[in-house]
Formats: sequence, structure tokens, C-alpha cells
Amino acid sequence: MRVAVLLAMIMLSAALSPVIAQERIYCPLPEHGTWVNRYAEPKQITRVEVETKCVDNRVEARIRAFTSCIPRDCKWGWTEATLRDDGSLSVNLIGFLRTKVLTVRAFGDMLDVQEVDVPHDEELPATKQVYNLERK
Repeated sequence: MRVAVLLAMIMLSAALSPVIAQERIYCPLPEHGTWVNRYAEPKQITRVEVETKCVDNRVEARIRAFTSCIPRDCKWGWTEATLRDDGSLSVNLIGFLRTKVLTVRAFGDMLDVQEVDVPHDEELPATKQVYNLERK
């Protein structure tokens, strides 16, 4: 009886091993790195920097974005990002006049950036923009 129970436990642990291995997260994530938008117009995203690392099998990520301004790009400081269920990273960049909600996801050497610009003035509408940035 003990042998049968032991054998059943070994078989169960062997069957569960691939499931556990699939849930493991490997760093850096594909989004890690510097991404540029060579065709940015004024007030659009020109560059996104993503840093990722794994600590105790969980992802820690932060994002910094730049927008086209004159005479030089405006910088949104490093902000902690959240890993979403769909595998993308999301960050809220809070400014004086507006909050930019960025959702980023890498596809090879391209980074899909969805930006929702939410003004703090409730009378102004939120806007949505999508950018495709290239790995620098």
C-alpha cells in the first residue's frame, strides 16, 4: 500500500512539473530595452525605455517615456509598471495637466504602445493614440 501511494505521488509530481515550468517567468521580458519613434510629431511619444527584472519569480518593471517637445523632448520619469494578464505592461504617467496611460507589448523588434491621454479637466475628452516603436 505504501509503495502504491509513493508511486502515485511520484507520478503526480511528474505530471505537474511541466505545468509549473510553464508558469515560470523569464527575464528580461521582450519589452526590455529602448524603443524609438522616428516619425513622432509634436506632443507624441518619441522614445520609451523599459527595464525589467525578476525577483523571487515575479516581474519588476519600470517604464520611462519621452514626448516630442521644443527645444528638447519632455521626459516622464521612471514609473513602476504592472504586468497584465495578457502579457503586456501598463503604466500611469501622472502629470500636472494630464495622465498618460501607456500599455506596451513587444512583437519582435517592434513595440506596440497604446496611449490614453486623460486630461485632469473633466470637460476635455480623453484621447487614444497607438504607436509602433522600433528597438534602438
